[in-house]
Amino acid sequence: MSKTLKWSVPVPKHLDQQLEEYIQKDTFKTKSEFIRTAVRDRLKEELERLEPQK
Repeated sequence: MSKTLKWSVPVPKHLDQQLEEYIQKDTFKTKSEFIRTAVRDRLKEELERLEPQK
């Protein structure tokens, strides 16, 4: 069983409001779901960028 960690990250109010509005219009149910997906996608991009060109 994996343990889940909680991050506490301060964000500007306007960014929080934009995310709230986006979630209401899209398929994400929570801010956490959106953020996990965004972090996962960005890590994938960055790791691919760091791999040596084949």
